[in-house]
Amino acid sequence: AMIMALQALELSRKIGFAKGEAVSLNRIANVYSILGNYSKAMEVLLQALQINEKINNVDGKQRNLTNIGVIYNRQDDYQQALSYLFKAKPLAEELNNKVSLSITLYNIGESYLRLKLFDSATIFTQQSYNLGYQGNYSRQIGNALNLMGEIYSATEQNTLALEYYRKSIPYLTKAESYGSLCEAYLGMGKLFAKMNKNDSTIFYAKRSLVIATEKGFTLSIRDAGRFLTSYYRIINKPDSAFFFLDITKIANDSLFSQQKQKQFQSLAFDEKLRQNEIAAAELKTKEERKSNLQYAAIVVVLISFIILFFLLSRSIIVKERFIKFFGIVGLLAVFEFINLYIHPYLDRITNHSPFLMLAILIGIGALLVPLHHKLEKWIIKIMV
Repeated sequence: AMIMALQALELSRKIGFAKGEAVSLNRIANVYSILGNYSKAMEVLLQALQINEKINNVDGKQRNLTNIGVIYNRQDDYQQALSYLFKAKPLAEELNNKVSLSITLYNIGESYLRLKLFDSATIFTQQSYNLGYQGNYSRQIGNALNLMGEIYSATEQNTLALEYYRKSIPYLTKAESYGSLCEAYLGMGKLFAKMNKNDSTIFYAKRSLVIATEKGFTLSIRDAGRFLTSYYRIINKPDSAFFFLDITKIANDSLFSQQKQKQFQSLAFDEKLRQNEIAAAELKTKEERKSNLQYAAIVVVLISFIILFFLLSRSIIVKERFIKFFGIVGLLAVFEFINLYIHPYLDRITNHSPFLMLAILIGIGALLVPLHHKLEKWIIKIMV
């Protein structure tokens, strides 16, 4: 995902496609977020947001603001998350994008749940569900139902919580949202533990563990393993507790190893992004130089044409001051054109030494000034 997004970013910058650049940055930020590099994800998202604000891309702004809110959620800064999510909400409403609005409302509901503001969490999660249902968006329907299960579980409304968890499973299965499915099954296991239903507790917690193992969700393996270890201790089955303790330990060690790998990947991606930005800056400089060369050439040609016109004209009387003025302007334009043209080569030859560059430019000026005086004298003699 990162490789493709970086290629898209490079191409977007090369052809001056601002919207494509913002979309690419948003994708790059998502990868950083998944890798757990939230500071880099935030940095890149803010770059994307600035571009989208500049070109007034409402859809892009909405996505960026929602993703920033998600990052704050993952860092447990729920108040800050809500401030960004509530900026994203009216933009999604303006676009009438039900899927985007459903996702934003879901994240608002999750923030309120973590803040233990259960009434607000219920209202926004229900709104998210309604929009997901209207758009027949299975993933979002399942996620909203799963979150409702969490809300009712947190408020000790166990029967309702269980009902919502059960309702979420077909939608999450259909959407192949296996991470949320692991959460739903583990949530059900914890509920049955509260009800002292041993068989159901173990069945659903193990179901979460099996899916997590099949799909390689190490964090979910650890969470399910921890719960089963604790539960088998409570029901006095030490052999089973030790068995799941081993699973938990392996998952925990694997998470630590994965975190190191993710940190390495983040560093590698940082460098690729930096090289991409350097290439973009060089391309911009090259385009600016090309444009400046064209402007300087136009000025030189225009002044040359005016002087030539006066030279060939037999009826126009020109004062000496007028010729001197145009001569100086022409000299400056020619000098600027030469400076712009040779500047990249001077950089390489002088190794960016300001002293050597200045010396060479003074030398060029020293050659141009006598030539200018001779031309000026010749033109004045002919015309005046």
